[in-house]
Amino acid sequence: MYEAFIDLDELIVRCRDKQAKKFIQEAVACYKVGAYRSCIVAIWNAVVFDFLHKLRELELLGDKEASQLLEHFEKLSSEKKVKELWQFESDIPKKALKPFELISIVEMSDIERLFEDRSRCAHPSMTSLEEPFEATAELARYHLRSAVTHLLERPPVQGRAARDRVFQDIKSEYFPTVPELAIKYFQKSPLARARLALIKDVILGLTISLLTENLPEDERARQFSAIHAISSMYPEQTREILNEKLSDIIINKVQDNHWDNVIIYLGHIKTWDTLTELCQLKAVAFIEKLNIFDASRYGSLSEKNAEVFLEAFHIAFLKEAISIKLQSLTLNKLLSFNEFSEKKLQENLVSKIIQPILEKAIPKASFDNLIAMKSKNNNSLNDKINLYLAETIKEAFLEELLEELSQITQEEKLLKITEQRLLYLLENASLEKLFEVRESYLCSLSCRNLEKVIEMLNTCVVRLCKKSGFDELILMKSKYSDDLLEELIQPILKENIPQIVSKFRSSSSYNNAESNASILSEIADSLSDTQWESILKGFCDNDQIYHSFACNNIFKHLFKKSIELSGSIQPYWLPFRKNLDKFGNKEINGLKQVIDYYLLVE
Repeated sequence: MYEAFIDLDELIVRCRDKQAKKFIQEAVACYKVGAYRSCIVAIWNAVVFDFLHKLRELELLGDKEASQLLEHFEKLSSEKKVKELWQFESDIPKKALKPFELISIVEMSDIERLFEDRSRCAHPSMTSLEEPFEATAELARYHLRSAVTHLLERPPVQGRAARDRVFQDIKSEYFPTVPELAIKYFQKSPLARARLALIKDVILGLTISLLTENLPEDERARQFSAIHAISSMYPEQTREILNEKLSDIIINKVQDNHWDNVIIYLGHIKTWDTLTELCQLKAVAFIEKLNIFDASRYGSLSEKNAEVFLEAFHIAFLKEAISIKLQSLTLNKLLSFNEFSEKKLQENLVSKIIQPILEKAIPKASFDNLIAMKSKNNNSLNDKINLYLAETIKEAFLEELLEELSQITQEEKLLKITEQRLLYLLENASLEKLFEVRESYLCSLSCRNLEKVIEMLNTCVVRLCKKSGFDELILMKSKYSDDLLEELIQPILKENIPQIVSKFRSSSSYNNAESNASILSEIADSLSDTQWESILKGFCDNDQIYHSFACNNIFKHLFKKSIELSGSIQPYWLPFRKNLDKFGNKEINGLKQVIDYYLLVE
């Protein structure tokens, strides 16, 4: 009996209108003391006041019929037309059904029965005087439950109007895309304590839209949020609705070009237990034909299709089809998809299926592939890869190690063997190869804080430079702009000035002349007068020099630097200037103008 009282008290809490709640409290109190006739009368009073309250709410929403009915009631009440007011009360069940759709036909029958029993309780003349109406506890309790669950706990909008309002709310760009917030939103909407018919209309309406229409992503996000919210509020009802209707909707309404929507829907929505065999067969066929890689774009990953494929990982009956498809991919494509999935998904659904396939591929994988196969979240797979990496590193090329160095050195087990292989490759590389490495990788090595590797590389460069001849170093200088090379070669240049002058005089091409002239600029402060004279004579005697645009510009600089070093124009520049008159090209004219300007000033 105590449990029954608790249940009745809960019915009081569910009432929305304060006045109606007071009458239900009164009805419950009567029930508890056995005054069942009084209980039924109070229940009907609660229904009347709740109906009037709902009419006022609808009036505020702009419902003209509700406004007219309220005006009619207030007129009857002010004029104290008892008969008409009685009729107004007796019509409440029918009015609640149509036009306001507050209750269903079955629920209308229950409310009409309540009105009839209320009349029997309150008006003895309506029953036999010899056998007065006896209200039982079961009848009073039945009416209490019916009144609250059919009418008093529900918002004023139900039926088509409620459905339209819910869909209108979801369509708003301000509807929450987070299911938890959508639940709070719906708790203040017609979906709060909604009838099964309304839940069904909304769930199926959203499902059909998500499966058959190509709506903007933000609208689809709101629709998914709404379904998740409703399925949390009414899990059993949602599951029953989808188990009954989902397969039929998919088979009868979804065109082939919208089957990606089916996979996305089934991956997102969990409140269904099973699909028909025909649905499952079509889903498997779709996965088999889905192109994860775009052949028209050099086989690159199709992100749109890959995202659809990822959704399939959440669908149990598709796991075998997914596994077969992944096994058909080349290792490079499999790794590309795996990298994409790790960025998109936090779960390990993908790794559970991909890991066995990757493990089979490890023995035949290349060095680059082994590095790409390593996972941030899968230590078991990484340990197996490291065993093969250790052997592969021993045979890796210099560029391969440098490309993947930051990943390799994160593994302490691989660090020592990597450093040994790297040192061996550096010590056995040519000087030109070392400068190629510095040119290509020095910046990235520095950015990755791989100072030890940079030190190893520099040590090997210094060692080889000391062993190399002057001509080889000059050749390296002409090819590479390298700070370390410049630092190492400067003292060597000063020791080989006669050779540098001779190389300049015998320049064999414009580019060769430009390179040799640039070296002269670096040793200008160490040149003797005799060497200057030899250089200037070589300029006038070699057409590869005096026809070189770059050389003429370099000699403008050399002339100015000579003046800076000595404080005046040196005598050897005067015959040089005279010899330049033999040439008439524009580059030479520019050089002559510079010399003439300084001669005029001096």
